[in-house]
Amino acid sequence: MQEPLSKSVVGNLPGQRRMLDVVRDALLSANRVSIAVSFFRYSGFGLICEELEQFQARGGTLRLLVSTYMCVTQPEALKAVLEYPGVISRLHLAHQQGCKDQGLHAKMYVIEDEPAECWIGSSNFTKGGLSTNIEANLRHVGQHELLEAQGLFEYLWLREDAFPLSHELIDAYAQTVRQSLVQPAKIPATHIDQSQPVYGSERNVKPNQAQVEALTRLNELRESGERRAAVVAAPGVGKTFLAAFDALAHGARSLLFLSNRLEHLTQAERTFNSVFGDTRIYGRAYGGRLDTNVDFVFATIASASNSTKLTGRTFEYVVVDEFHHASAPSYRALLAQLDYDFLLGLTATPERQDGHDVLALCDYNVAYEVRLVEAINRGWLLPFHYFGIADESVDYGSIPWRSGGFDPERLENALMVENRVDEMLHHCRIRGFDGPKRIAVGFCAGVRHAQYMADALRRRGIEARAVTGMDHVAEREKIYKQLQDPSHPLEWLFVADVLNEGVDLPAINTVVFLRPTESATIFIQQLGRGLRLTPQSEVLTVLDFVGHHRSAWLAVDALDALSDRNAPRGPSTVPLLDITPPKDCEIVLDAKTVEILKKVQRYAPSRKDLCLTAYKRLHQELDISRPQLVDLLSDANMPTPSDVRSAFGSWIGLRQAAEDAQAWELSLDRDSASYQLLLSAEKDWQAQRVYPYAALWGMCAMPDDPDAGYEAFYQRFPRWRAEYKPYAESKVADTLKRKLGDLFDGVGLTKGARQEIPADLLREEIEGRIQYTLEKDFRSRHGGILRRPEALDLHRGYSRQEIVNHFNSQYDPARHNMGVMTFDCAGEHIVIITKLDTSSAIARHQYTNRIKDDSHFMWTSQNKQTRNSGTGRMIVEHRNLGITLHLFVQPSSHSMASYLGPVDFISAEEDAPMRVTFQLRNRIPSMVIEQLQGEQRKD
Repeated sequence: MQEPLSKSVVGNLPGQRRMLDVVRDALLSANRVSIAVSFFRYSGFGLICEELEQFQARGGTLRLLVSTYMCVTQPEALKAVLEYPGVISRLHLAHQQGCKDQGLHAKMYVIEDEPAECWIGSSNFTKGGLSTNIEANLRHVGQHELLEAQGLFEYLWLREDAFPLSHELIDAYAQTVRQSLVQPAKIPATHIDQSQPVYGSERNVKPNQAQVEALTRLNELRESGERRAAVVAAPGVGKTFLAAFDALAHGARSLLFLSNRLEHLTQAERTFNSVFGDTRIYGRAYGGRLDTNVDFVFATIASASNSTKLTGRTFEYVVVDEFHHASAPSYRALLAQLDYDFLLGLTATPERQDGHDVLALCDYNVAYEVRLVEAINRGWLLPFHYFGIADESVDYGSIPWRSGGFDPERLENALMVENRVDEMLHHCRIRGFDGPKRIAVGFCAGVRHAQYMADALRRRGIEARAVTGMDHVAEREKIYKQLQDPSHPLEWLFVADVLNEGVDLPAINTVVFLRPTESATIFIQQLGRGLRLTPQSEVLTVLDFVGHHRSAWLAVDALDALSDRNAPRGPSTVPLLDITPPKDCEIVLDAKTVEILKKVQRYAPSRKDLCLTAYKRLHQELDISRPQLVDLLSDANMPTPSDVRSAFGSWIGLRQAAEDAQAWELSLDRDSASYQLLLSAEKDWQAQRVYPYAALWGMCAMPDDPDAGYEAFYQRFPRWRAEYKPYAESKVADTLKRKLGDLFDGVGLTKGARQEIPADLLREEIEGRIQYTLEKDFRSRHGGILRRPEALDLHRGYSRQEIVNHFNSQYDPARHNMGVMTFDCAGEHIVIITKLDTSSAIARHQYTNRIKDDSHFMWTSQNKQTRNSGTGRMIVEHRNLGITLHLFVQPSSHSMASYLGPVDFISAEEDAPMRVTFQLRNRIPSMVIEQLQGEQRKD
């Protein structure tokens, strides 16, 4: 294999070393570094502040030459450089009065210590140049080349149009930027979410790509007879517009839109008006108004509940905004009264922090799901740079902990410290923002804390406002508009009880967490406030002040939930964490934060504690008295059934430990037939069809007539009719015998399996268990988002279901379990999924597959495949037949399959099996090869 490209060339390709890694390594090891770039922005500089502080602390000297060419360099970022005495900087004034009319477009990084090296290429000191753009930077280590590079740098450094950096020089340049008509383009216009208008504007719009995909799935659900569904989509994807587009597609003439936040209702009314125009009459049921006879009503839960005219109407379409709140008693009571043709729940996450189960309210029909990671990866949301900063100004140990959180009043008192304000501003200055001005939101611990922060900044000459739930909605909207106006001096909002969800402020470019994270769900919701696409910014800056307290890991857990585990891993890892952020995102923890997290990590709860705490939350906070296994789906942080069995042996064991077991559960012997029946239902049977679960449910629902019970299953769960087959044709008896053993007599459950469980509870208990598996299976087999092969990302990891979905097909485990699959999707395609390590397979299926070099792969077919028949001939002659071959490689069984891209047949040896050599159309980065082979060895 040739020498890995990344040692001598850096292009910021996925899985490879980036220029950001080159710069960070230089600052951590060298003492003399010289950098000359055309463009210098916060989005690049903010990523190396930690390394720069260490570099400066040991006496290192950095010479930085930056140009004003095209006015792309950020004046505010230049001011941040002045805070580092170890950085000697000069500013090249391009096209300035009195200076040469010449632009400086150099990009060079000279590391002058032994062993000296120089990188010359295309990377500017920006997010794109250092990390995300495809660049071309060549490493030079020869003495002659180094001397020439150093000479060129000295020439540029001493030019007469390059001046020592100073506040006065920066202010003069900033005035030029403000007067300039040249605005650097950040986001191509085609990527801007056209369904998200600037705050307060109204115009006709069309569905974006996410909405098109969701509309297709919603229509399919309605055609199958469903009347309720939920859409789970990350903040900023456009859920409200989706509801409007779907109501239009449904032909809705009457609609009720429900929310408990007034900003949501005012924005929703504008949204529906922009889609429907004046074809509908709009009304409100909040704020003293009660318009009950109009076409479309936008109402709070309280107003709608108290109006018999509204609850007495039949609506063709009902929208429940922020659907994760819908398990609250007030929501449940209202929804039970409403008569409607179709109900759509909208949420960024169906997992409530308080454990309430909302998916049950829509019969677990998740029509469409696109979480934050996928939305960022697909360019629908703005990438973020997260900075974890040690919060050393607060003694969290002195704040009482009550009812699962800090005492609110004592916490606010502890956070209202002047030096903490100065520390925040310092980090904001060096980490910066991307945009024409800072547009920042600081999330506070309470109203007093928000008001204190706003006052503290105003005392320091910075425009800031506090916005809380006590402010009138009209006043809040006025402030939101001022904040987003580039010409308005307002830069900061400090908030409490608002902006957690629903309000669209696309221009936000800075989010600061000024209180301890006590909910991973709320953390993600608040992070989402700054992820809307805007042409003014290419990255969101996130500052999180991490204190030494028991919930310090919650933010890390939230970031872990955002981990893009399937992406090619680069050389840089987040300390302590095995996290690969979403595409173009960064997670940076300073050294002190790492120390705090290490200390807190020692006190992680046991699996038993996690399961017991989770059950108590479900029991205390759900509106039902008997939590079932399926209720674990109500929160992403809940343990799995496997965790429960490992900790307590069974769901009954957990109920007993939680002192919530009924008399019949306490009396069950673990060896009894009834206990074993329930335990069997807790396990995933890995069934390729729904039949055995339907049969088990039927035997419990109608013990005396299992055939009728089997048919009743499809009435109880109509979406599973997609897999329906009459019981006599389902051939499930063998499966039931394998899974239930002596509990199944060939027709139904034995009497012993049923006798210790009250008859009225048998179906409920079994249903509550098998629904966990049924929901996961439905999402896998029928809930996939169908895409085209061109949407596949090179070198990314995919599950088999995701691969099938990318060829416009729903995954079928009975048909798509082969190593070679054919698809007709805008042309013919053959997908080859193969493993590097087949040692775990039976002897006749232990094939030899290997990466020959970064452009060739050797693949062994199944034993019966030859070059002259069937699929073998199609592979050999694929070019003549117009077939595209796609290669996916797993390190070993149960690993994600990395997409190595389209391949071409080169040669084949032998037959039955064939040994084929493929030519890859895209070279495999060295780090992807190392990861594939490393995981193979590890497994």
